Amino acid sequence: MTIVKKHGEPWIRVSPRAKQEEPENLVAVKGEIERRWGTIDLLDTLKYAEFDTDFIAEFTSVATRESLPKDVLRRRLLLVLCGLGTNMGIKRAR
Repeated sequence: MTIVKKHGEPWIRVSPRAKQEEPENLVAVKGEIERRWGTIDLLDTLKYAEFDTDFIAEFTSVATRESLPKDVLRRRLLLVLCGLGTNMGIKRAR
């Protein structure tokens, strides 16, 4: 880490770290999950978790009233998660 000047202001520069090995415990957990259930689609997992727990109710608006029905909010949330999770972006996830 070094302190440099950027636009005349002090700026902290952090050098990138070398790639670290995965911890043994994480490798074991991933292996057990794959052994039991195979490859798990994260989007499906989040979708079913939302259906079971209704966590969408925790998303509240900063406005004085709610204007989106729950099913529209749920669909938009899943589209955003899909767009971000697949790294294809929100515009292409529609």
